[in-house]
Amino acid sequence: MQARLLKEIATDLVGKFGADVVELLIGKKDVNEFLIAKKLNLTPNQVRNILYKLFAYNMVSFIKKRKRKKGWYVNLWTLNSLKSMDFLEKSLIKKLGETERQLKNRETKRFYYCQTCNMEVSEETALSHDFACQECGQVYNLSENKKEIIDLRKKLEKLQKELEIVKIEKEVLVKKDDTRKLKRSNREDRKKKEERRKARESRKKEKIKLRKKEEREKMKRKQKFFSYKRSRRQQKIKKKARKTKR
Repeated sequence: MQARLLKEIATDLVGKFGADVVELLIGKKDVNEFLIAKKLNLTPNQVRNILYKLFAYNMVSFIKKRKRKKGWYVNLWTLNSLKSMDFLEKSLIKKLGETERQLKNRETKRFYYCQTCNMEVSEETALSHDFACQECGQVYNLSENKKEIIDLRKKLEKLQKELEIVKIEKEVLVKKDDTRKLKRSNREDRKKKEERRKARESRKKEKIKLRKKEEREKMKRKQKFFSYKRSRRQQKIKKKARKTKR
């Protein structure tokens, strides 16, 4: 259902090839525009023009990637399903409003038509011209609104059903999007926790290393002190021994 709705939007916006492009993007990410052109038997410029039109309505997004061997840049495209549904919802709401106004006019007002010119006008327009057609002078006939009212009611019912479907599809997409965001957030949290753990371990190792270094230096100072004391004592003993000999 979602795929059908997305293709319908694309068709309304850019024509048949828009639906073909969207069909290739559904459920995929970062699709190469040259691959799309090859599958649809179109030139890369034709495909790029279609995608840029869809991009103007936020239906697709892209990133640029540089080819290592050849050095040029290529666009990789992704379908924005949720934003597309937003656009479709707004479009349907607008059509619903217009259809409701047309239905209300048909139910509450009278219209007249000219059989010769096959043209319909409002009662105000007919009255201002004495119920005679401006083009041919033929007297206007009163329009029978029954068929138009039935058609408008059917159209209104169809639009309401489509709007309900779009709202349901949007809820599904929002839940999926929230799930993706939650998973990404959890991954980021785990990554941050791991980074903090490694930082703590690193600080701990540094402290141990520093303490060992301080202990070695302290030991060296002690050894140096005892060596000095021993040297002084030996000097005193030698001095005393020389005095005794005299």
